[in-house]
Amino acid sequence: MAPTERSPVNRTCKKLALLVGSNPLPNYLAAVILHPSEVVLLYTPETSEPRTYLTEVLQERGIYVTEQCIADASDVHEIRRRCRDMNCDHLHYSGGTKTMAAQARMVFNGSDMQASYLDERKGRLRFDDGWSIDLATTDLGLTVDLVLKLHGIEGVQPSGSVADSPTAGDVQAVLTGVLRDPSIAQKLYDDFRPGGKRRSRTDAMKEPFVPSNYGLALSVAEIPNSGWSNQQYETWEKFITGGWLEQWIAELIHRCLGEASPPIEVNLRCKRKRNGHRTEFEIDIALVRGHRLYVVSCTTAQKKTLCKSKLFEVAMRSRQMGGDLARSALVCLLDGGDSQGPYIEQLRADIASLWDAPNVPRVFGLADLREWAAMDGEPNLETLREWLNS
Repeated sequence: MAPTERSPVNRTCKKLALLVGSNPLPNYLAAVILHPSEVVLLYTPETSEPRTYLTEVLQERGIYVTEQCIADASDVHEIRRRCRDMNCDHLHYSGGTKTMAAQARMVFNGSDMQASYLDERKGRLRFDDGWSIDLATTDLGLTVDLVLKLHGIEGVQPSGSVADSPTAGDVQAVLTGVLRDPSIAQKLYDDFRPGGKRRSRTDAMKEPFVPSNYGLALSVAEIPNSGWSNQQYETWEKFITGGWLEQWIAELIHRCLGEASPPIEVNLRCKRKRNGHRTEFEIDIALVRGHRLYVVSCTTAQKKTLCKSKLFEVAMRSRQMGGDLARSALVCLLDGGDSQGPYIEQLRADIASLWDAPNVPRVFGLADLREWAAMDGEPNLETLREWLNS
Protein backbone atom coordinates (compact mmCIF):
# COMPACT_ATOMS: atom_id res chain seq x y z
CA MET A 1 0.00 0.00 0.00
CA ALA A 2 1.36 3.42 -0.95
CA PRO A 3 2.12 5.71 1.99
CA THR A 4 -0.33 8.55 2.63
CA GLU A 5 -0.34 11.93 4.31
CA ARG A 6 -0.57 10.07 7.64
CA SER A 7 3.01 8.90 7.25
CA PRO A 8 5.25 10.20 10.06
CA VAL A 9 8.09 10.92 7.61
CA ASN A 10 9.11 14.59 7.62
CA ARG A 11 8.49 15.96 4.14
CA THR A 12 9.80 19.49 4.64
CA CYS A 13 13.02 20.69 3.00
CA LYS A 14 15.64 23.40 3.34
CA LYS A 15 16.32 24.32 -0.29
CA LEU A 16 13.57 23.75 -2.85
CA ALA A 17 13.90 23.86 -6.64
CA LEU A 18 10.83 24.99 -8.58
CA LEU A 19 10.32 24.93 -12.35
CA VAL A 20 8.37 28.06 -13.32
CA GLY A 21 5.57 27.73 -15.86
CA SER A 22 2.87 30.11 -17.02
CA ASN A 23 0.81 29.48 -13.86
CA PRO A 24 2.77 30.07 -10.63
CA LEU A 25 0.01 28.77 -8.33
CA PRO A 26 1.22 25.11 -8.22
CA ASN A 27 4.70 26.32 -7.24
CA TYR A 28 3.27 28.48 -4.48
CA LEU A 29 1.28 25.54 -3.10
CA ALA A 30 4.36 23.31 -3.11
CA ALA A 31 6.42 25.93 -1.28
CA VAL A 32 3.76 26.36 1.41
CA ILE A 33 3.52 22.61 2.01
CA LEU A 34 7.26 21.87 1.96
CA HIS A 35 8.30 24.83 4.17
CA PRO A 36 11.69 25.60 2.59
CA SER A 37 13.88 28.41 3.91
CA GLU A 38 15.25 28.93 0.39
CA VAL A 39 13.81 28.46 -3.09
CA VAL A 40 15.58 28.31 -6.46
CA LEU A 41 13.39 29.28 -9.41
CA LEU A 42 14.28 27.81 -12.80
CA TYR A 43 12.58 29.91 -15.44
CA THR A 44 12.82 30.81 -19.12
CA PRO A 45 12.47 34.20 -20.86
CA GLU A 46 8.88 33.20 -21.63
CA THR A 47 8.08 32.78 -17.92
CA SER A 48 9.97 35.81 -16.66
CA GLU A 49 6.84 37.63 -15.50
CA PRO A 50 5.31 34.68 -13.57
CA ARG A 51 8.74 34.26 -11.95
CA THR A 52 8.65 37.89 -10.80
CA TYR A 53 5.20 37.56 -9.22
CA LEU A 54 6.09 34.26 -7.57
CA THR A 55 9.30 35.73 -6.16
CA GLU A 56 7.41 38.63 -4.57
CA VAL A 57 4.87 36.35 -2.90
CA LEU A 58 7.48 33.89 -1.62
CA GLN A 59 9.67 36.66 -0.24
CA GLU A 60 6.69 38.05 1.64
CA ARG A 61 6.47 34.66 3.35
CA GLY A 62 10.09 35.05 4.48
CA ILE A 63 11.54 32.62 1.92
CA TYR A 64 14.91 33.49 0.39
CA VAL A 65 14.69 33.27 -3.41
CA THR A 66 17.43 32.78 -6.01
CA GLU A 67 17.00 32.27 -9.74
CA GLN A 68 18.39 30.31 -12.67
CA CYS A 69 17.42 31.39 -16.19
CA ILE A 70 17.28 28.73 -18.91
CA ALA A 71 17.63 30.67 -22.13
CA ASP A 72 16.32 27.83 -24.31
CA ALA A 73 13.73 25.53 -22.77
CA SER A 74 14.32 22.95 -25.52
CA ASP A 75 18.09 22.73 -25.02
CA VAL A 76 18.54 19.63 -22.86
CA HIS A 77 22.24 20.30 -22.28
CA GLU A 78 21.57 23.77 -20.85
CA ILE A 79 18.70 22.45 -18.74
CA ARG A 80 20.92 19.75 -17.25
CA ARG A 81 23.73 22.19 -16.58
CA ARG A 82 21.45 24.65 -14.81
CA CYS A 83 19.83 21.91 -12.77
CA ARG A 84 23.18 20.51 -11.65
CA ASP A 85 24.08 23.99 -10.35
CA MET A 86 21.04 24.14 -8.05
CA ASN A 87 22.39 22.10 -5.12
CA CYS A 88 18.87 21.62 -3.69
CA ASP A 89 17.53 18.94 -1.38
CA HIS A 90 14.07 18.82 -3.02
CA LEU A 91 12.85 19.13 -6.61
CA HIS A 92 9.25 20.04 -7.40
CA TYR A 93 8.74 19.67 -11.14
CA SER A 94 5.10 20.60 -11.81
CA GLY A 95 5.94 23.79 -13.73
CA GLY A 96 8.05 24.54 -16.78
CA THR A 97 7.99 22.62 -20.05
CA LYS A 98 7.82 18.84 -20.29
CA THR A 99 11.44 18.85 -21.43
CA MET A 100 12.48 20.87 -18.40
CA ALA A 101 10.61 18.57 -16.03
CA ALA A 102 12.07 15.40 -17.59
CA GLN A 103 15.66 16.65 -17.67
CA ALA A 104 15.53 18.20 -14.21
CA ARG A 105 14.25 14.95 -12.72
CA MET A 106 16.91 13.00 -14.62
CA VAL A 107 19.86 14.91 -13.17
CA PHE A 108 18.43 15.46 -9.69
CA ASN A 109 20.49 13.35 -7.31
CA GLY A 110 18.00 13.20 -4.47
CA SER A 111 15.89 10.21 -3.48
CA ASP A 112 12.32 9.60 -4.62
CA MET A 113 10.99 11.09 -1.41
CA GLN A 114 12.81 14.34 -2.32
CA ALA A 115 11.01 14.82 -5.65
CA SER A 116 7.38 15.83 -6.09
CA TYR A 117 4.73 17.15 -8.45
CA LEU A 118 1.22 18.56 -8.07
CA ASP A 119 -1.65 16.36 -9.20
CA GLU A 120 -4.19 19.08 -9.89
CA ARG A 121 -6.87 16.65 -11.04
CA LYS A 122 -6.85 14.85 -7.69
CA GLY A 123 -5.84 17.87 -5.58
CA ARG A 124 -2.77 16.17 -4.14
CA LEU A 125 0.94 16.86 -3.80
CA ARG A 126 2.54 13.58 -4.86
CA PHE A 127 6.06 12.37 -4.10
CA ASP A 128 7.93 9.99 -6.36
CA ASP A 129 8.10 7.34 -3.63
CA GLY A 130 4.28 7.07 -3.70
CA TRP A 131 3.58 9.24 -0.67
CA SER A 132 1.06 12.09 -1.12
CA ILE A 133 -0.60 14.99 0.67
CA ASP A 134 -4.25 15.93 0.21
CA LEU A 135 -4.34 19.70 -0.37
CA ALA A 136 -7.76 19.87 1.25
CA THR A 137 -6.22 18.91 4.60
CA THR A 138 -3.57 21.65 4.51
CA ASP A 139 -3.81 25.31 5.53
CA LEU A 140 -2.47 27.04 2.42
CA GLY A 141 -3.28 30.65 3.29
CA LEU A 142 -4.79 31.12 -0.16
CA THR A 143 -7.10 34.09 -0.83
CA VAL A 144 -8.55 35.71 -3.93
CA ASP A 145 -6.13 38.63 -3.52
CA LEU A 146 -3.17 36.24 -3.34
CA VAL A 147 -4.28 34.31 -6.44
CA LEU A 148 -4.54 37.61 -8.32
CA LYS A 149 -1.15 38.76 -7.06
CA LEU A 150 0.51 35.53 -8.24
CA HIS A 151 -0.65 36.46 -11.73
CA GLY A 152 0.29 40.12 -11.59
CA ILE A 153 -3.33 41.18 -11.34
CA GLU A 154 -4.50 44.08 -9.23
CA GLY A 155 -8.03 43.70 -7.91
CA VAL A 156 -9.98 46.91 -7.34
CA GLN A 157 -13.17 46.69 -5.33
CA PRO A 158 -15.96 49.15 -6.16
CA SER A 159 -16.01 52.22 -3.95
CA GLY A 160 -17.99 52.08 -0.72
CA SER A 161 -21.74 52.35 -0.49
CA VAL A 162 -23.39 55.56 -1.55
CA ALA A 163 -26.58 57.24 -0.41
CA ASP A 164 -29.77 55.66 -1.72
CA SER A 165 -27.88 52.59 -2.97
CA PRO A 166 -29.87 49.39 -3.75
CA THR A 167 -31.07 47.38 -0.77
CA ALA A 168 -31.63 43.67 -0.19
CA GLY A 169 -35.31 44.39 -0.79
CA ASP A 170 -34.45 45.84 -4.20
CA VAL A 171 -32.55 42.65 -5.07
CA GLN A 172 -35.58 40.56 -4.17
CA ALA A 173 -37.96 42.84 -6.07
CA VAL A 174 -36.01 42.66 -9.34
CA LEU A 175 -35.34 38.94 -8.87
CA THR A 176 -39.02 38.13 -8.38
CA GLY A 177 -40.08 40.26 -11.33
CA VAL A 178 -37.50 38.74 -13.70
CA LEU A 179 -38.07 35.13 -12.66
CA ARG A 180 -41.78 35.58 -13.28
CA ASP A 181 -41.23 37.32 -16.62
CA PRO A 182 -37.64 36.94 -17.92
CA SER A 183 -38.29 39.41 -20.75
CA ILE A 184 -38.17 42.18 -18.13
CA ALA A 185 -34.40 41.68 -17.78
CA GLN A 186 -33.80 42.62 -21.43
CA LYS A 187 -36.18 45.58 -21.18
CA LEU A 188 -34.31 46.89 -18.15
CA TYR A 189 -30.99 46.48 -19.93
CA ASP A 190 -32.23 48.24 -23.07
CA ASP A 191 -33.65 51.10 -21.02
CA PHE A 192 -30.27 51.87 -19.45
CA ARG A 193 -28.07 50.76 -22.34
CA PRO A 194 -29.93 51.38 -25.60
CA GLY A 195 -28.05 49.70 -28.42
CA GLY A 196 -25.58 48.38 -25.85
CA LYS A 197 -24.26 51.88 -25.06
CA ARG A 198 -24.52 53.12 -21.49
CA ARG A 199 -26.66 56.23 -21.04
CA SER A 200 -25.02 59.03 -19.12
CA ARG A 201 -26.69 60.51 -16.06
CA THR A 202 -27.33 63.71 -18.00
CA ASP A 203 -29.20 61.83 -20.74
CA ALA A 204 -31.05 59.69 -18.19
CA MET A 205 -32.24 62.83 -16.35
CA LYS A 206 -34.22 63.85 -19.45
CA GLU A 207 -36.37 60.73 -19.13
CA PRO A 208 -35.83 59.01 -15.77
CA PHE A 209 -36.41 55.30 -15.37
CA VAL A 210 -39.61 54.58 -13.42
CA PRO A 211 -39.50 51.13 -11.77
CA SER A 212 -43.27 50.94 -11.30
CA ASN A 213 -43.70 50.99 -15.08
CA TYR A 214 -42.19 47.49 -15.03
CA GLY A 215 -44.13 46.35 -11.97
CA LEU A 216 -41.13 46.79 -9.69
CA ALA A 217 -41.49 48.29 -6.24
CA LEU A 218 -38.01 49.59 -5.49
CA SER A 219 -36.69 51.81 -2.71
CA VAL A 220 -36.45 54.73 -5.17
CA ALA A 221 -39.29 56.09 -7.27
CA GLU A 222 -37.16 56.96 -10.28
CA ILE A 223 -33.61 56.61 -11.58
CA PRO A 224 -31.86 58.97 -11.45
CA ASN A 225 -33.42 61.13 -8.78
CA SER A 226 -32.78 64.83 -9.05
CA GLY A 227 -29.63 65.78 -7.21
CA TRP A 228 -27.98 62.37 -7.60
CA SER A 229 -24.24 62.28 -8.22
CA ASN A 230 -22.71 60.34 -11.11
CA GLN A 231 -21.61 57.69 -8.61
CA GLN A 232 -25.16 57.18 -7.35
CA TYR A 233 -26.50 56.86 -10.87
CA GLU A 234 -23.73 54.46 -11.94
CA THR A 235 -24.39 52.31 -8.87
CA TRP A 236 -28.04 51.92 -9.81
CA GLU A 237 -27.31 51.52 -13.52
CA LYS A 238 -24.96 48.64 -12.73
CA PHE A 239 -27.53 47.13 -10.36
CA ILE A 240 -30.49 47.28 -12.76
CA THR A 241 -28.55 45.87 -15.74
CA GLY A 242 -27.38 42.76 -13.88
CA GLY A 243 -25.78 43.65 -10.57
CA TRP A 244 -28.88 42.42 -8.74
CA LEU A 245 -28.14 38.89 -10.02
CA GLU A 246 -24.51 39.02 -8.80
CA GLN A 247 -25.63 40.15 -5.34
CA TRP A 248 -28.26 37.43 -5.12
CA ILE A 249 -25.90 34.64 -6.19
CA ALA A 250 -23.25 35.83 -3.73
CA GLU A 251 -25.84 35.70 -0.94
CA LEU A 252 -26.89 32.17 -1.97
CA ILE A 253 -23.26 31.01 -1.91
CA HIS A 254 -22.87 32.46 1.57
CA ARG A 255 -26.05 30.70 2.63
CA CYS A 256 -24.77 27.37 1.25
CA LEU A 257 -21.42 27.63 3.05
CA GLY A 258 -22.77 29.05 6.28
CA GLU A 259 -20.29 29.98 9.02
CA ALA A 260 -17.48 28.34 7.01
CA SER A 261 -17.97 30.79 4.15
CA PRO A 262 -14.77 32.58 3.10
CA PRO A 263 -14.88 36.20 1.90
CA ILE A 264 -16.85 36.44 -1.36
CA GLU A 265 -15.69 39.06 -3.84
CA VAL A 266 -18.44 40.62 -5.96
CA ASN A 267 -17.94 42.78 -9.06
CA LEU A 268 -14.17 42.79 -8.74
CA ARG A 269 -12.49 45.06 -11.29
CA CYS A 270 -9.09 43.75 -12.31
CA LYS A 271 -6.07 45.36 -13.93
CA ARG A 272 -3.27 43.34 -15.45
CA LYS A 273 -0.04 44.35 -17.11
CA ARG A 274 1.73 41.74 -19.23
CA ASN A 275 4.36 42.13 -21.90
CA GLY A 276 4.00 45.89 -21.69
CA HIS A 277 0.24 45.82 -22.33
CA ARG A 278 -2.35 46.77 -19.72
CA THR A 279 -5.74 45.06 -19.78
CA GLU A 280 -8.80 45.46 -17.59
CA PHE A 281 -11.59 42.99 -16.91
CA GLU A 282 -14.23 42.23 -14.29
CA ILE A 283 -14.87 39.16 -12.19
CA ASP A 284 -18.52 38.94 -11.15
CA ILE A 285 -18.03 36.59 -8.18
CA ALA A 286 -14.88 34.94 -6.82
CA LEU A 287 -13.96 33.06 -3.67
CA VAL A 288 -11.30 30.64 -2.48
CA ARG A 289 -12.02 27.54 -0.43
CA GLY A 290 -8.84 25.83 0.70
CA HIS A 291 -6.85 25.21 -2.48
CA ARG A 292 -9.62 25.96 -4.98
CA LEU A 293 -10.56 29.18 -6.72
CA TYR A 294 -14.26 29.45 -7.58
CA VAL A 295 -15.34 31.97 -10.22
CA VAL A 296 -18.91 32.74 -11.30
CA SER A 297 -20.04 34.78 -14.28
CA CYS A 298 -23.57 36.19 -14.07
CA THR A 299 -25.51 37.39 -17.08
CA THR A 300 -29.13 38.28 -17.77
CA ALA A 301 -28.64 37.26 -21.41
CA GLN A 302 -31.22 34.83 -22.79
CA LYS A 303 -29.58 33.98 -26.11
CA LYS A 304 -27.51 30.82 -26.36
CA THR A 305 -24.71 32.48 -28.35
CA LEU A 306 -24.23 35.21 -25.75
CA CYS A 307 -24.36 32.75 -22.87
CA LYS A 308 -21.85 30.49 -24.61
CA SER A 309 -19.45 33.39 -25.02
CA LYS A 310 -19.75 34.24 -21.31
CA LEU A 311 -19.28 30.60 -20.35
CA PHE A 312 -16.03 30.16 -22.24
CA GLU A 313 -14.76 33.50 -20.96
CA VAL A 314 -15.23 32.59 -17.29
CA ALA A 315 -13.90 29.07 -17.87
CA MET A 316 -10.70 30.35 -19.46
CA ARG A 317 -10.25 33.12 -16.90
CA SER A 318 -10.60 30.78 -13.93
CA ARG A 319 -8.25 28.22 -15.43
CA GLN A 320 -5.62 30.85 -16.20
CA MET A 321 -5.61 31.88 -12.55
CA GLY A 322 -6.33 28.63 -10.73
CA GLY A 323 -5.28 25.89 -13.16
CA ASP A 324 -7.14 22.59 -13.03
CA LEU A 325 -7.80 23.21 -9.33
CA ALA A 326 -10.19 26.05 -10.21
CA ARG A 327 -13.93 25.73 -10.58
CA SER A 328 -16.06 27.97 -12.80
CA ALA A 329 -19.75 28.45 -13.45
CA LEU A 330 -22.14 30.53 -15.52
CA VAL A 331 -25.44 31.74 -14.08
CA CYS A 332 -27.84 32.94 -16.77
CA LEU A 333 -31.51 33.21 -17.76
CA LEU A 334 -31.29 30.74 -20.64
CA ASP A 335 -34.49 28.75 -21.14
CA GLY A 336 -36.51 27.07 -23.87
CA GLY A 337 -35.18 24.99 -26.71
CA ASP A 338 -35.48 23.88 -30.34
CA SER A 339 -35.45 20.65 -32.34
CA GLN A 340 -32.03 19.81 -30.88
CA GLY A 341 -33.33 19.94 -27.33
CA PRO A 342 -33.31 22.42 -24.43
CA TYR A 343 -30.86 25.29 -24.96
CA ILE A 344 -29.33 24.86 -21.52
CA GLU A 345 -28.56 21.19 -22.25
CA GLN A 346 -27.06 22.14 -25.60
CA LEU A 347 -24.79 24.62 -23.88
CA ARG A 348 -23.74 22.06 -21.29
CA ALA A 349 -22.99 19.54 -24.04
CA ASP A 350 -20.96 22.11 -25.97
CA ILE A 351 -18.67 22.92 -23.06
CA ALA A 352 -18.34 19.25 -22.04
CA SER A 353 -17.23 18.24 -25.55
CA LEU A 354 -14.70 21.05 -25.95
CA TRP A 355 -13.26 21.38 -22.44
CA ASP A 356 -10.14 19.28 -21.85
CA ALA A 357 -9.88 19.82 -18.09
CA PRO A 358 -11.31 17.28 -15.63
CA ASN A 359 -13.59 19.87 -14.03
CA VAL A 360 -16.14 20.87 -16.65
CA PRO A 361 -17.55 24.38 -16.07
CA ARG A 362 -21.09 24.35 -14.76
CA VAL A 363 -24.05 26.07 -16.40
CA PHE A 364 -27.08 27.18 -14.41
CA GLY A 365 -30.13 28.44 -16.28
CA LEU A 366 -33.56 29.90 -15.56
CA ALA A 367 -34.96 26.61 -14.22
CA ASP A 368 -32.13 26.42 -11.67
CA LEU A 369 -32.66 30.01 -10.56
CA ARG A 370 -36.38 29.42 -10.08
CA GLU A 371 -35.60 26.34 -8.00
CA TRP A 372 -33.12 28.29 -5.87
CA ALA A 373 -35.66 31.11 -5.38
CA ALA A 374 -38.48 28.70 -4.44
CA MET A 375 -40.70 29.89 -7.28
CA ASP A 376 -42.44 26.51 -7.40
CA GLY A 377 -42.17 25.33 -3.81
CA GLU A 378 -39.44 25.12 -1.18
CA PRO A 379 -35.99 26.56 -2.05
CA ASN A 380 -33.59 23.88 -3.24
CA LEU A 381 -29.90 24.85 -3.39
CA GLU A 382 -28.50 21.33 -3.85
CA THR A 383 -27.15 21.93 -7.36
CA LEU A 384 -25.29 25.02 -6.17
CA ARG A 385 -23.96 23.19 -3.10
CA GLU A 386 -22.81 20.33 -5.30
CA TRP A 387 -20.77 22.71 -7.46
CA LEU A 388 -19.26 24.41 -4.39
CA ASN A 389 -18.21 21.01 -3.06
CA SER A 390 -16.77 19.79 -6.36
